[in-house]
Amino acid sequence: MQTAHRLAVTAAVLAALATPSFADTTTYTSSAAFLASLSGTSYTEAFTGLSSPDAGAALNFISGGFSYSISSPGSLYASGEVLGTSLPDEALTITFTSGNVTAVGGNFFNVNLSDAFQQASVKLTLSDGTTTTFTPASAADSFRGFASTQVINSLTISAPGATLYASVDNLTVGAVTPVPEPSSWALMGLGLAGMGVFARRRLNKQD
Repeated sequence: MQTAHRLAVTAAVLAALATPSFADTTTYTSSAAFLASLSGTSYTEAFTGLSSPDAGAALNFISGGFSYSISSPGSLYASGEVLGTSLPDEALTITFTSGNVTAVGGNFFNVNLSDAFQQASVKLTLSDGTTTTFTPASAADSFRGFASTQVINSLTISAPGATLYASVDNLTVGAVTPVPEPSSWALMGLGLAGMGVFARRRLNKQD
């Protein structure tokens, strides 16, 4: 009886461990490939027609079962076409508040005081620790997308530079179907194997 109990507990522990506990994040440079990876509904915000909020205020967005807020330490600046910081050398933070977001992508770049694109590095940091730094050659070349096995709680866009303003456009949030990592499949297999051995021993004893 104790052996059966121990095996049952072991199988339960192995099954729990088989659930991915560390995020496995895929980075996309192609908008088409990123959008093809999404499952179910998604929400794309183009930031058109927005007005800049009061200093220190965040902007909130909601659609398709997803919601998030965008903020900056100083304040936000809405050009009517893109959303960015109103002060240079500050970060934009997107905080997801509902919808179990596991995929996020968009155009991330820098502009100058005149809202003109600037070819300079952009750093993206996800709440799971994933970090990507790249230098887009143009606004059209500025797409990056992420698909994670865990819920993404936030995304920070940094554009360090005394005269640069971090900006975002065409932000898509959605979900992907998580795929267990190879180590997870191995743990599940081990748990099933243990249960199989126990079942054979019980049959042998009955014989």
